[in-house]
Amino acid sequence: MRADAESLPKKSLNEEAFEQIKHDIVWCKLSPGEEVSEARLTGLYGFGKASIRRALSQLAQEGYVIPIPRSGHLITPVTLQSVKEVFELRMLIEPVVMEKACGHVDAARLQALNAECAVGYVPGDTVSEGRFVAANRAFHMEIANCSGNSRMANSLSQIIDEMTRLLHLGFVLRERPEELHQEHDTLIEALSSGDKPRARAITEAHINTIRTLVVEGIIKHTNLSGTSISRAKA
Repeated sequence: MRADAESLPKKSLNEEAFEQIKHDIVWCKLSPGEEVSEARLTGLYGFGKASIRRALSQLAQEGYVIPIPRSGHLITPVTLQSVKEVFELRMLIEPVVMEKACGHVDAARLQALNAECAVGYVPGDTVSEGRFVAANRAFHMEIANCSGNSRMANSLSQIIDEMTRLLHLGFVLRERPEELHQEHDTLIEALSSGDKPRARAITEAHINTIRTLVVEGIIKHTNLSGTSISRAKA
């Protein structure tokens, strides 16, 4: 039974500050390599200094920001090496998650989530983009939570957040929307029938497709300074 929204515990100001700043990092509203101070974030988000400080501490623990002594924090840069590492890690974890979830998924639930993804979005419209990203994330996490391995599911959750940042950095959401969820239907069939080899193959092909889109988009739309990647100026 699902709990009513009113019965759920209210988030603390620290949690709200963390989630809002993390959202803006993932969506590249706070750009990779950008330096931020507690004072600036306090003014930007309207939280007190204590909440911002605790949020930054948690963000640093999760790798989203880097503390700069006596200065502030740096939004963790995206480098060519970090892009490679994210995709390598996803390739190691997600195909195994799919295999473990085979035969244990709720096909009706996945089809409902896939229907939300299939609605698509208007490129450039942050509201519809946000709905699509949330639905796509929910689709993948529904499968991960059926794997029986909570550590793998938690790791995949963080990888998906990092992937979202790469999609924004490479403008993939804006330019290649039709290629982001093409394999969902066949994946549901494989998972429902317990076909582990097919589920793995579909997942690996999807990861390779997204990797190509991200790398091509980043090369097209960003400046490469050494190995650090930042958005190109208009």
